Amino acid sequence: MVALIAISLFTSLYLDAEDNPSIYNRLDQKISDDKSIEEIKCWAYSGGAGEDESDYFSSLSKILPVLESDHSIKISPKSFPMVAIKLDTSLAPGIQTSKHLIDSILNWLSTRGFEKKEIILFDRERDGLKEAGFISEEQGTLYKNYRVLHAFEEDYFMDGWFHDSPLPPTSFDRAKYILQFPAEPERRQIEERKSYLPALLFKDAFWINLAVPMDDVFLGVDGAAANISLGAVNNYGRFLQKATMGPATIAEIMAIPEIWDKRIFSILDFSTYQVANGQRFDSKYTEKMNRFYISRNPFSLDYLAWKIIGEQRDKRNLSQRKLNNSLLFRYAQELGLGVARNTQVKHF
Repeated sequence: MVALIAISLFTSLYLDAEDNPSIYNRLDQKISDDKSIEEIKCWAYSGGAGEDESDYFSSLSKILPVLESDHSIKISPKSFPMVAIKLDTSLAPGIQTSKHLIDSILNWLSTRGFEKKEIILFDRERDGLKEAGFISEEQGTLYKNYRVLHAFEEDYFMDGWFHDSPLPPTSFDRAKYILQFPAEPERRQIEERKSYLPALLFKDAFWINLAVPMDDVFLGVDGAAANISLGAVNNYGRFLQKATMGPATIAEIMAIPEIWDKRIFSILDFSTYQVANGQRFDSKYTEKMNRFYISRNPFSLDYLAWKIIGEQRDKRNLSQRKLNNSLLFRYAQELGLGVARNTQVKHF
């Protein structure tokens, strides 16, 4: 088995979207001879969130055609034959992907010709999906007849697809491996290094990422990039309180071409978000804003979230996270995943 490690943006082949509509390698960040990556704009789009699905749907119907035009893509079953939608439910019901948001996206995709069998919703935590109301004992692993996948199902992870890190596991994970491989210490040590990645991201599915922003003392912001990376792998706990390895692992996972090249878009929904005491839900630090931001680059969204959360922390007289010291955006840039500070927003 070969571990997946960070692969630079510059090694990927650029293909024309019209000839290869389902393979669009970084159309928005192609490096030309006379233009460096520092000069390339990262587009984000701001829309209104509301109290029901119609508010989200109205905004998405305005934004998504512009996103398609800006990035020379067409969101259709021909271009994206299978769509996997990453939810954010690990801290549900306090912080979670809004049902109004997911319903509006499913509705919009249906207007583009997608059938329910061509869309899968997924998140790592089965309990979180239950608390968020996406699965239940009565309805099973279906949400409005869309399949919902979680890590307890056999086809969530896939042998051979993992991120390999020397960082030691948590005591909980180590105990689990000791029980799993009691007479095989060498195999246990090998498995401890691996963080398995969702099989969906390496098969036929392209992904949409629906995250909720949260302040994080180690990452700076737990947002779009963390949701589709650490929020999807096993063995994730060993990275959560690592100020260097956490951001590095997020960037390395995102830089895997089989993941990065299959992104459609990400959304950060600010209808409820958290400005302090991250990695757990704390209602004292939640804020509400009837806006969401969408971009093809999850690091662009996290850059915007860092600034918005910083403004709220300032209003609450909380200490500031120094944006210039962020390893998350520095590592992303070093791996060719865009320059977050170049993000420009179109408001709708």
